[in-house]
This record gives sequence, structure tokens and C-alpha cells, in this order.
Amino acid sequence: MEHISDSDVERKLQPGVTGNVLASEIDEALAPLINVRDTGRFLSVLEALQCTLAISRRPSGVALLGVENGIPTLSACVLPRSMGLAVTESRLAIATVRELMIFANVSSLAPKYPLRPDYYDAVFVPRISHFTGDLDLHDMAFDKQVVLAVNTRYSCISVIDGYFNFTPIWQPPFVTGFGPDDRCHLNGMAFHEGKVRYATALGHTDEPFGWRKNMAHGGIVMEVPSGRIVAEGLSMPHSPRLIHGALYVLEGGRGHVLKIDPKTGLKTVVTALPGFAHGLAEYGGVLFIGLSKLREKRGPQELPIETQRDRLVAGVAAVDLASGALLGILDFYNGVDEIFDVQVMPGIRRAEILNPQQWAGTPSIVTMRGGFWQTQSREKDEEDAAGRR
Repeated sequence: MEHISDSDVERKLQPGVTGNVLASEIDEALAPLINVRDTGRFLSVLEALQCTLAISRRPSGVALLGVENGIPTLSACVLPRSMGLAVTESRLAIATVRELMIFANVSSLAPKYPLRPDYYDAVFVPRISHFTGDLDLHDMAFDKQVVLAVNTRYSCISVIDGYFNFTPIWQPPFVTGFGPDDRCHLNGMAFHEGKVRYATALGHTDEPFGWRKNMAHGGIVMEVPSGRIVAEGLSMPHSPRLIHGALYVLEGGRGHVLKIDPKTGLKTVVTALPGFAHGLAEYGGVLFIGLSKLREKRGPQELPIETQRDRLVAGVAAVDLASGALLGILDFYNGVDEIFDVQVMPGIRRAEILNPQQWAGTPSIVTMRGGFWQTQSREKDEEDAAGRR
């Protein structure tokens, strides 16, 4: 992988603007800048892999991050309380506070995007919105034409397909009730080869919001569908993933990436990171991990990572899968307090994403017979046609 000669690269990016944006090129009056700092080789690693990261961030919104010529390219759109993400080759699902939105990549039209022609290799536009209600959706995955989602508020894994607000298909066997009372804070699932294999929760409890009593050390990893507990005593586990046949889990309360033996429960620390770990994706032998600062409004929670509170960062880390070595961290200095989820989009380097309001201003129309961008209203089209007669 190419190495960046300057190991401490700093860039300033403007939310909602895509491209190679440096501080000197931005009108300071338009919007506050997002300051990002590459402490290591994060940008060179991402560029070598020729992919884009979809990042769900807080306070709110989703960012698509790529790299071109060593400089980050960023497209960001504001959405209400963005949470879990799921990706396929041509689709991006985003959970928000009361909706699950599915965006489509209009790749054939991307080079013709009127606001910046001959630049983008992907433009994601809104296609479907499922009105789910407040479910607190965490990990998600596409299962053919439907979305599977960890429905944290209802303590279950659900299908989101539009027939109901959601259809529960699995819940931990120790959870006996059904309702919006978040009994164990079920939050993560490892979806692999068409099946949910493992799930994480912050507590082995059957009381409404009972997980809060021991959230610092009560986390578990379960096998699905049996519900067998394969590991326990974890500090806020999230984002279980099966990678090359091995089970990886983020232990947010310690900032650890763990490798867990499902048969013995043996836990091995792959690496320790300077942030609350939440959101994990692997591509090309590299782990991308979301990092967050602690939520000050909650006060002390007795998490082991709280001893490092002043040194925690919000950003994304790149870790070598084989060795556990930290390759670099893209540190968000401002504008981002938490990273909720991270997904990889292979083969995309310059992406744009339009929220419903942005898309309504410049809508794309795609059919089996082709597509085009609508750049003016029907009334204007009629006036132009009349003028040509």
C-alpha cells in the first residue's frame, strides 16, 4: 500500500460539499467546517483499496468518504438521527428516527449529474422510505429484496418490507415479553451467507430497560437461532461480524476489537483503540472501525474506557486484519461526536448522496428504458416546446 510521506495530514471539509475541498477553497460564511486529521496512513490505505466508506454520524447525517490523489472526498447529507446502515452493490439503506430509507445508486447517470458533470462515479438518491416508527434500529443487512434489522427497542431481529411496520423473526430466548421496552438492548448481528449467525446485547435481562443496571460489564454474544451464550462479561459489545470464518466483536466500553472463539468463549484482543468502538466493516484485509467520544449528558457509566475520556476521538480507524496493527485514524475534530456505523462500498471513489429535499431540487428519473436528470419543471419544458414551434 502507498505510504503518505506526511504522517499527520489535516484537511477541512464542508458538510454537503463533495470533492477535493480544502479550507482555502471554502466560503467561511456558508457553513462550519469539519476538520479531519489523518494520524497515520488512513487515507493512503483507503485510496489503495479503491473504495468509499458510508459513515453514519451524529449529531445527524450520513457521509460518503473516498480518497483521490491523497485528498479525502466527502459528500454528506442531513437525516434525522441516522443509525444503522446496510449496503449492496447498488443500494444503501439508512435507519433514521422513524424511517428506514433505501437509496439507489444511479451510476449510469452519475457522470451527467447537472451540478457537477463528468466527476462522480456514483450518486445515491432516495428510492423507498419505510415508515417504521421509533424502533432504534442498529445493525442491518440486505437479505435479497428485504432488510433485516436489529430492532433494539422491541428486543428482536426484524424484517422490514413494508407489509407491517416490522415483522419480528427472532428474539433472545430469555426475553419473554414483546413491546417497546428495550429489555436487553439487543444491538448487533452477524449476517453471513444469507443467515443471522450471532447477535450481541448489553445485558442478559428480561426486565424493561434492565440492561442499564450492569451495562458496563453485562454484555453478551449469542448464537442465532439457538440463543446459546458464547461469551459474556463484556463491556457494551457491538457489531459482531464473521470475517473469513472467525467471529469478531467490538467491545465499546473498552475500545477493543475482539476475536472470539464461539466454542470456548475465549476472547482475544486484536487491538485497542482511543474511542468507543461502534460500527465494523472489513474489506481487502483491513478493518474499518467507528470511534466515538462518550456522551457527556449521561455522566459516568463506570465504563473501563472512561479513564481515557480526555483522549478519546470521534473518527474511523483502519486496522490490519492479519496483524492487528493500527494503520491510521481519520479523526473528526469538530462537527461529529459519534460514529454509529461504517460500511464499505467497493469500486466507488467519488460518490454523492442526496437526501429527499436535495433530490427534489434535481430529480433523477430511471427506468428500464434509460434515465435522465430533470433540470426544469414541466411548465418550463412546455414553454420551451412552444417557443420552438
